[in-house]
Amino acid sequence: MASASPELEQFVRDALMRGHDREQVRQALLAAGWSAEQIRGVLDGWAEVDFALPVPRPRASLSAREAFLYLVLFSTLYFFAWNLGSLLFALLEHALPDPADAQWQVARLTGSIRWSISALVIAFPVFAFLARHLAYDVARNPIKRLSPVRRWLTYLTLFVAASVLIGDLTTLVFNLLGGELSLRFVLKVAVVAAIAGTVFGHYLRDLRREEVADGGHAGSGRGVLWATGVATVLAVAAGVWTMDSPMQQRQLRLDEARIGDLQTLESAIAAWRGEHDALPPDMDALAAQPGVNLPRRDPAGGADYRYRRIDDSHYELCADFATDSGQRRARWRLPQAGQWAHPAGSHCFRRSAGDKD
Repeated sequence: MASASPELEQFVRDALMRGHDREQVRQALLAAGWSAEQIRGVLDGWAEVDFALPVPRPRASLSAREAFLYLVLFSTLYFFAWNLGSLLFALLEHALPDPADAQWQVARLTGSIRWSISALVIAFPVFAFLARHLAYDVARNPIKRLSPVRRWLTYLTLFVAASVLIGDLTTLVFNLLGGELSLRFVLKVAVVAAIAGTVFGHYLRDLRREEVADGGHAGSGRGVLWATGVATVLAVAAGVWTMDSPMQQRQLRLDEARIGDLQTLESAIAAWRGEHDALPPDMDALAAQPGVNLPRRDPAGGADYRYRRIDDSHYELCADFATDSGQRRARWRLPQAGQWAHPAGSHCFRRSAGDKD
């Protein structure tokens, strides 16, 4: 409801008390230059009941509970929209690789997908629950549609969505004029436009329902929520299918820890050789040095690391690995592991006394 001046409210009250009907009051105010929205807002504040005096309708007021619910609702909306876009971007980058992508960008994809899925699994149910709860509350008490905090946050959301759409289209035109369009870029622009456009359209329709006496098309909100839920489930399913399973990720982290331990052993062997001008005879001698604490045991409780001296300048470091380093790196287009590439199972790395990765 548009804000009205005290003079306008007092005039409407006095006119209704003197028995003038609403249409007469409306025409008089229109002739005086008041806007139709201002007039409607003030007239709607009085109930159309048969009584000697004008009967005021309940007016929207701000409560701490209502402010809390709407703040959580719109916060989860922003959090959800950001992470849905992030997940779709990561899936596009994985499905449509660009040779110009830096290695750090490729390496972060699996972590980005995992975080986005985690955020969506939590944020969307919270948002959907609050959206339905508040919609039912407004349906039972239509005056709450005029809640100040609801209107302020709705207009703020419209502003953010409109800004994103303008920036998105500007970026599209800029790249189009520069001849730098690619399929992946166009799809990313479409993702941003779809998310921001859906948010903008939904909340703009929600505001326009206030102009309809019966509250407008209440079912459209449920339809948007269901469609968003389906899109979210599909995006999460695609992300889960793309990334490694939780067990695989644990095995990868354990293999990375094993490589780190072997690199520590390699450094200790190099230090021994620098001090003694020879390779250590065995692991026990290497670990017996004062102040030295070497990793000798497998982090998952498997077979201990093994060291074998081959000759005066060559040795082997062995460990049991859970994964094949080449398969995952090829899948995610990561650089190969170099001297530390390994298959699944037991593997030994042959080193010379001068090697240092």
